[in-house]
Amino acid sequence: MSKSGRSGEDSSYAWLVVGTLAVTVTVSYGVLTYTFGIVLVPMQRELGWSRLELTAAFSLALAVWAVGGIGVGALLDRYPPRALLAGGSALAAGLVLAWSQVHDRVQLYLVFGGLGIAMAAVLYNSVFAVVTKWFRLRYREALVAITLVGAFSSFIFSPLAGSLTVEFGWRAALAILAVLLGAVTIPLHAGILRAPPITTLPENEPDDAGQVRAAITSLRFWLLTASLALGSYSWSVVVVQLVAFLSDSGHSLQFAALAAGVVGLGQLPGRLVFIFFGRALRGSRLPAATFGLAALALAILAVNRSDFGVLLFAALFGTSAGMMTLMTASVPAELFGRRVYGGVSGVIYAFSNGARAAAPFISAVIATLPGGYSTLVGSLIAISIVAALLGFLALSGIDAQRDI
Repeated sequence: MSKSGRSGEDSSYAWLVVGTLAVTVTVSYGVLTYTFGIVLVPMQRELGWSRLELTAAFSLALAVWAVGGIGVGALLDRYPPRALLAGGSALAAGLVLAWSQVHDRVQLYLVFGGLGIAMAAVLYNSVFAVVTKWFRLRYREALVAITLVGAFSSFIFSPLAGSLTVEFGWRAALAILAVLLGAVTIPLHAGILRAPPITTLPENEPDDAGQVRAAITSLRFWLLTASLALGSYSWSVVVVQLVAFLSDSGHSLQFAALAAGVVGLGQLPGRLVFIFFGRALRGSRLPAATFGLAALALAILAVNRSDFGVLLFAALFGTSAGMMTLMTASVPAELFGRRVYGGVSGVIYAFSNGARAAAPFISAVIATLPGGYSTLVGSLIAISIVAALLGFLALSGIDAQRDI
């Protein structure tokens, strides 16, 4: 590390960067991902398009994000983050405003294609890349801190978007959120971010292409990757479809938005459980508990759609999602080592992001089958059980100490 990187001033500044990015990523996730599920039904009613056509736009954004994240990571390895993240925030705010004015399908898909680029620039993939260059020994604590704050994103923005939509309509709601997004994130990214002190990996952590190849050709790797991809798929389906599902079940838009917010807030105890009870969740017990809890939550939703049943589902499913986030961050290092963590986790994230991208479209198709949303919920229960089994097999015999 450079001399300035060791100074107290720079150490304090690193945590200022963490605090800044915790705020901006929370707002960005709230507006760019959680708002879509809130305005989906009002958009469908006004525009007269099918839910499948609308969710395909969100799938497009996620697909562009998955691909664009590779290029964004390369840029952040070579250049300071200020221009990229501030520019991404400006692009995001402008495109959310454009989203509020769409009147035909071409406009919608162009806007969401652009939003995918903005997502790649300002969401977790870029934020984590920036933060890890400010820390050598405590970067894991920094990542956990950001994800703990980010857990409030859905809890804040789902009810906010729901209230704005009920009060002013979906177009005005999006315009207000676009202004909020730009007003918060652009000045913070432009004013706080600067070139980090760490531009290369520590000397004792060289990248080893041979070890990456060995890891990604192992059975454990593919079992883990499949498990996390299935979990990511289920999470994306719930984010996009929950409000529409609850609206079709007779709940008000405001209550449905509240439930979506509880799903997001539930990630907070999930991450705390992972941190404080990590010793009890070593090895194969972690994926079994994580995805088993998701299956239980979905089973509750399948049989009990009362207000209490929905909120209980939301809390449990959110807890599972919070556990999955840190499981995704830590398990690759435990199985394959820190030396090849970047290469191995990059492949895992590619599959997980691909699953997230496909989820809105696939779930919309399943919802058109006999049984509608009940069929969709049943499919998610089965997927969660399979994810738990695959994860259990991937980590079978592993009893590693967690370093998060």
